[in-house]
Amino acid sequence: MKPPVPTARRLALVSETAVESYRFDPDGTVAAVLGERDGPTCAPLFRWSALSADSIELSDGDGVFATWTHIEIEGDELRALCNGQAKVFRIG
Repeated sequence: MKPPVPTARRLALVSETAVESYRFDPDGTVAAVLGERDGPTCAPLFRWSALSADSIELSDGDGVFATWTHIEIEGDELRALCNGQAKVFRIG
């Protein structure tokens, strides 16, 4: 099964206030930067796994951090429901 997210590429959230950046690696790790624009950020490392052709799960040592469903890629944008919230990411 082809991964539902692009690997070895950067995904950056399209937002004026929030910061979310992800780099999914083929080995199942994902480096993230999460936080607020002009505010605090953190850089956790997660594991990711494909649940289906259009959904993934991000986890850390404490369990599931996020579930992305209904993933669609069109051009240089990825759209998904992230824990039920619609988000758009630029693929770089």
